Amino acid sequence: MMDPFPHVVVHDALPQDICDKLMATFPSAEDQGINSKLNNVRWSTKARDIGQVRGLHEIWKAIIHFHTSNVFLDQFFHVFGDALLQLYPQRFPTKLSMNAVSASVRDLSSLSKTGLSLDAQISGNTPVITASAPRGIHVDAPNALYGGLYYLRHPADDSVGGDLQLWKWKDDYDFSKKSGEYREGVLPRHVNLVKTIPYQSNTLVFFLNSLDSLHSVTERQPTVHTRRFINLLADSSMPFFQLKPSPQLRLRNYVKRKLISP
Repeated sequence: MMDPFPHVVVHDALPQDICDKLMATFPSAEDQGINSKLNNVRWSTKARDIGQVRGLHEIWKAIIHFHTSNVFLDQFFHVFGDALLQLYPQRFPTKLSMNAVSASVRDLSSLSKTGLSLDAQISGNTPVITASAPRGIHVDAPNALYGGLYYLRHPADDSVGGDLQLWKWKDDYDFSKKSGEYREGVLPRHVNLVKTIPYQSNTLVFFLNSLDSLHSVTERQPTVHTRRFINLLADSSMPFFQLKPSPQLRLRNYVKRKLISP
């Protein structure tokens, strides 16, 4: 699917027995060093840190290993190859060039200079005391090539909210205007809502990252349940896009910052 940006939504993404095992053995927030009493706080245990998770089941080690491997990267290129040729032709001029890209386990201190650094994170949001949205409308970091969310909602979770929303810039916004208006938590007046994907177990959402890949999570209502998922991403040492607002927008934003500064 290309609207509002290249993405796929896969229901029943894994065989049900594997999904059930992942749900049954999902490590608690405390086993990952997280205080579950905090209100709707997002956490992610990186692939390189899974050895620190107490009592982590072997199925988790296997799933994380697969999603940081060259085999998984090859599958990604197979699905998104055509879209990459259009989106980032300078980085991926041909499908043959994708075959030369290697995968490594992501470590922010040493991102791969020739390949992609993959991560598969055990992630969640803590229970909700006061209704809140985990994060506003945003795109991922410019050096991230893709993002993926594999949901593992607990069978007893009857909470409201935590759904993924996909957004699109207004029709008359060119790259310069998008760059000028972008900031973490894009104001709704700049965008239109295109799709809402429910937080549902065994559902995978996967997308290419760019300045157009606007997404957010809906407000979560008070609940004792944790929002549980696997977070997939791939970083490069070089950004795939850069914000380039027009001089007029730069000046306007500079004046705004000065006016609201203490």
